[in-house]
Amino acid sequence: MKRFAIKGFGAAREVFEEIEANPRVVDASHVRIAIKTFAVNPYDVAFRQGKMSQSIEFPYVLGKDGAGIVTEVGIGVPELKVGDEVIFHALTGSYGEEIVVPGNKVVLKPAEMSFAEAAGLVTPGLTAYNLVTHLLGEAAGEVVAVQGASGAVGSLVVQLLKANGKTVIGTASKRNEELVRNLGVDHFAAYDQVDPGKVFADQADTVIDATKGSRTSESGMKLLKAGGTYIALNDLPTKRTKAGNYVHFGPSRSYQDQEAFEALTALYKAGKLKLTIAEILPFELTSVITAHEKIEGHPNAGKLIIQKEQ
Repeated sequence: MKRFAIKGFGAAREVFEEIEANPRVVDASHVRIAIKTFAVNPYDVAFRQGKMSQSIEFPYVLGKDGAGIVTEVGIGVPELKVGDEVIFHALTGSYGEEIVVPGNKVVLKPAEMSFAEAAGLVTPGLTAYNLVTHLLGEAAGEVVAVQGASGAVGSLVVQLLKANGKTVIGTASKRNEELVRNLGVDHFAAYDQVDPGKVFADQADTVIDATKGSRTSESGMKLLKAGGTYIALNDLPTKRTKAGNYVHFGPSRSYQDQEAFEALTALYKAGKLKLTIAEILPFELTSVITAHEKIEGHPNAGKLIIQKEQ
C-alpha cells in the first residue's frame, strides 16, 4: 500500500518520501476505505515544519481529510456497506491509497458531489459549521464581518451565515471579489485597495478573522461594534483597541463530525453550499510536495486536492 510520509521535520522537498505500508486490521467499530482523493491543509504544513510540538515516530503519514470507497466494514458499523462512496475525517494518515477510520468519522458522499469536493469539505466544513452553529449560534447578532472570505474556511462561513439569514460583510483581495460576491455577501471590501475597517466602521456585531496568520486584526477591530465579538481562527489581536469579547476558535471534543457532515451535505444537495477547488493534482509524491509549497506561499482561493486516476 503506497503512502506519502515525512521522515522528519523540515522543508517539504527534504522530508517527504513514498513508502509501502501494511494494511491495518479492521475491528468492529472501524471501516476500511480505498482513498480516491485527499486534501492538503495548512495544518499539515505547520505539522511538517515542526510547529505543532507533537511527539511522533517517523516515518509519519499526514492528512485528516479525504474521500473514497468503503472496502471493509466492522460489524459495529451497520450504517455503511462495502461499495459506499464516503467522506472521512481521520486522526491522521490520509496521504495514501487506503485508510482505516472509526465509523463515526465517516459519512456518505452525496452522489452529485465530486470526490475532489468531498475531500475539500472536511476540515474547512467542520470548522465553519462548528464556529457558526456551536460557538456563535444566535449570539452572532445580525451583521457579521468575515475577513478572508475567499479562503477555504471563510467561504463556507459566509454561506452558513447567509443560510442563517445574517447580513454578511466579506473582505478578501480584489482578485477574489467575484468569487466572494457569488457566495452571497451583502457587502464587500478589497483589503488590498481599501481599509475595510474604515469603509464599514463599527458595523459588525461579530467579526470572524479567517485570514492566514490573522493579518487583518487591526482592520477587524475597526469593523467591530463596541462590545461585539471578535473571533480568530489563528492569533487573537495582542493590542485590543476596542472593548469586546475576544475568542480564539479551535476544535473541541464536544463537536460531533456526523452532525456537521449531515448538515453540510444537506445544504450542498439543496444547492446552498459551493465548494471551491483551487487545483487537483495527480496522486504522486511530487504533487504532495508541490501542494505544501503552494500553501506556504499565497495560493489561489480554494482547496488543493490530490486525486487518484478515475
